[in-house]
Amino acid sequence: MSTLATEEDLDKYFSQTEKQIEIDRVLSCFKLDPFSILELPYSKPDPKAIKIAYRKKSLMIHPDKVKHERAQDAFALLKKAESELTDETRLGFLMTVIEEARVEVLRDNGFKVKTQAAAEGDDIKSITDEKEYPYLQTPEGQAKVKEKVKEILFEMELRRRKQLKKEMEAQGEEKRKVEEMAKERKRKAEESKQWEASRDNRVNSWRDFQKKGGKKVKKLRKSGL
Repeated sequence: MSTLATEEDLDKYFSQTEKQIEIDRVLSCFKLDPFSILELPYSKPDPKAIKIAYRKKSLMIHPDKVKHERAQDAFALLKKAESELTDETRLGFLMTVIEEARVEVLRDNGFKVKTQAAAEGDDIKSITDEKEYPYLQTPEGQAKVKEKVKEILFEMELRRRKQLKKEMEAQGEEKRKVEEMAKERKRKAEESKQWEASRDNRVNSWRDFQKKGGKKVKKLRKSGL
């Protein structure tokens, strides 16, 4: 099928069954791996390849084109994947993860890997040439790299969430302390206000007490009888 096919041609080309299968595939993908979602190889993608893959799949699973209760969810994942791969910063991060995954897979399978640091400011480069390591091109090697990418991204996301949780808990504790201090200040202010409001009553009560205590009790004269 020509890459220049119209949207109508693409829509007719895919059956409803194929569209639903594609939706299920997208939903089953690891959500942090845009390469897997768009079914692109683990190498720096050409912008045109990203556009073609996204266009083809978006037409397949567009909520208006297929009857599936989770079509909208799948379409959102597809759009997110396309956005990540067209973001140079995010793409750079993902390529670093992929490179780490390749190195780990090769070492886990007994290969000696030569590593080299790319010069600062260079374009995204891979230090593991697939031609030098044919194992990476085998179905087994590709499957292991995919699994390792998932593992690394999952661990990083888990650490990020734990850190976020700690920060939120710290913020919550700080907020609780601030609220307690505010309540304590309010309580003391209320006590001071009530004490001041009852000042006149206390003064008057004391004066009355002194007046009563200051009066001499008259002694009764004894009868001479």
